Amino acid sequence: MVHSSIRIVSNLVATGLVVLSLVTIVVLVSAGMFARRANINDITFDSTHFHAFGQTCRLDAAGFVPATCSDDEIATMLSPAWRALGQSLATHWQVDSPLFVTSCVRGPPDNVGWASLTFVAGYDAFPHCVPSTNGPQDIAGLAMAETTVRDEYPMGAYVVTVWSDKLMQTSERHVNTDGTVDLVMSNIKRSLISIDGALSDDVDGINTVITSSPVGGRESKKVVSLTWDTGHVVANATELISIQVLLSLLAMGLISSDFYLTVQGLRGFLQQKPVMTYDLLAGLERRKLLLIVVTLAALPSLLYADVARIYRGTANGDLIWSLSIVLVGMFFTFATLVVLVAVQHVPSPWPCCLVSFSPGVFSYSTIVSLIVVWHSRYESVAIGFNDAPMQLGMNFSGVVRPTGAYSADGAETVVAHNLAGTATAVAVCLAVSVAYSTLVRVSMTGRVFLHTSWTSTNGFLNQCRLPRWITGLPLDQTNAIKIGNKLFCKPSTQAVLGFAVVVDVAADRYHVQSDQSAKTASFSKHTLTLIPVYWLVPTLARVFAVVPPWMTPRIFGTIDKNMFAHSSRDKHLDHRTYVHCRGACVN
Repeated sequence: MVHSSIRIVSNLVATGLVVLSLVTIVVLVSAGMFARRANINDITFDSTHFHAFGQTCRLDAAGFVPATCSDDEIATMLSPAWRALGQSLATHWQVDSPLFVTSCVRGPPDNVGWASLTFVAGYDAFPHCVPSTNGPQDIAGLAMAETTVRDEYPMGAYVVTVWSDKLMQTSERHVNTDGTVDLVMSNIKRSLISIDGALSDDVDGINTVITSSPVGGRESKKVVSLTWDTGHVVANATELISIQVLLSLLAMGLISSDFYLTVQGLRGFLQQKPVMTYDLLAGLERRKLLLIVVTLAALPSLLYADVARIYRGTANGDLIWSLSIVLVGMFFTFATLVVLVAVQHVPSPWPCCLVSFSPGVFSYSTIVSLIVVWHSRYESVAIGFNDAPMQLGMNFSGVVRPTGAYSADGAETVVAHNLAGTATAVAVCLAVSVAYSTLVRVSMTGRVFLHTSWTSTNGFLNQCRLPRWITGLPLDQTNAIKIGNKLFCKPSTQAVLGFAVVVDVAADRYHVQSDQSAKTASFSKHTLTLIPVYWLVPTLARVFAVVPPWMTPRIFGTIDKNMFAHSSRDKHLDHRTYVHCRGACVN
């Protein structure tokens, strides 16, 4: 009973994982997976990304006061651009008397990864990059310098976003694509500075200033912080969604018969009646089409993870990431099983001697392990997105860091970043599943390897094209039933191998009982028909009643008085009404 309950729960979970792919698509579309814009990375997200850089610069109407800025601050940009930056800040802040300008580095700690240079101007003293717990501090202005690549600046340029306490006091509601709302300043100024110091207005910039809690204006009474208005659009999103939905629906159709068998087993189990239960995960290697379809349906999760890291720290961003890494675990689990199935077709000098593994242990441990591995690297891959190869960077204490002007090479993908950890986790989980299966067999039979030579004496198994090298199928002789000198294959093993049993309702030589266990008892005395499990539900629903006979499911064989008879390839089910039964042991 314990084994039956475990198998039923495992099958329901496995079926749920297939359905998860379709559910995930619905959630991801509503969460803005394929097209989204949101404000991210303000100071409330992670204050550890704000670091004091300098508190010596003074700014007057002509720009930075000579000999006030530190060498490190001046070295962040090329000299002509630095001078133009000072002039731009003086113009936008409308400096009447010299301001105290604090420079801050925004980006990961330890002077690595992406960065931007923020300037906070004070009226009477140098402001702090991150205000104390006493509340906002008065400031005259706020600015951020980054780099960018535009068609007119092929070598890159500096882009400066400026907010002024005196001039920019109008705010408006900014609705993100996920429905969240931010209050933003509506009239900030953006400028482009070429590497030779030429200054121009930037009409394409999308950096914005939103209300937050770090610093406030004396005249505007606005509490402001810099952030990025970030967005993305997935090319060919409609086609991608359509393909994944179709694959998910196909997978649900292919697994529907296994779900039906599991529900039948659950119903009998709850009624404390004899039931036929089996391990669906163990049978995936025999359900090659289902395995490939589920793998392909989970493949787009690699793209989802790449998108989700952009929005780390936002509600929907974390939701997309969480759903994505579950699908990532499914993808690598099923992809590994596809590889193992391919290995099974390689000729072996020892065709009857195999390594066995536990599909359940492997599948669930791999999915859980990959979720843990990928989530533990969430922060690093999010940082890595902005740490791509750069066209023009900024120098922070001798380290040139990317600040927005990226080259066409692109950022490292999440898969590439996590490849080593992923491969290690999959290999360890496979090794653990092999060890577990081997230890169970050694404790029961004393044999390290799985020997399948006995299957040649069983007419049914002899027609099933058994695997080579490695398998998760229950093909040990201990799983057979021995009567006299014959070994019989159990109905549960037949189900694992991908077959279902149906019988003709209209047959004159037996009657159909209302109870499933009674049907099995009656049917086992007569000829039973074995068909591929994929076609069980369509057959019971009489889907094939309106198609030509050659389009109905092919009959694999029949069981008559527990003896198997293999059918020719051109033998199909006719248009009669069939019902499912639990089956019978077969030799």
